[in-house]
Amino acid sequence: MNITFTGPALDRIEQLRGDIKGQLHLYYDTEGCGCGNSGIFSIRFVESATDEDMTIDSNVGPVLVKRWSSHFLDQDMTLDYKEESKSLILKSDGQYFNTNVLVTDHTGCQLTPNR
Repeated sequence: MNITFTGPALDRIEQLRGDIKGQLHLYYDTEGCGCGNSGIFSIRFVESATDEDMTIDSNVGPVLVKRWSSHFLDQDMTLDYKEESKSLILKSDGQYFNTNVLVTDHTGCQLTPNR
């Protein structure tokens, strides 16, 4: 499994990240969604991996993902950035996973520019 981060997506993530430390985690959030089959992916900076985590390859190094959520992903994916809507987009050749990927700290708090 592989995810390619485009240059504009990396720039946006670093802008939002600021001085937040941690490893990239493609986090599947089901809070408020009703069940495990209904959730959205976000980018979360985590302090460390857990036993539930596995890594997937990317052009920026290993990215964590929960083992149980990996079956929602495709073999090859791209995380891109759309300037007009200021949104990160997780997609593959066959589908869009999330057209507004949020970037959060390890607690799930959304990061915003100038934070």
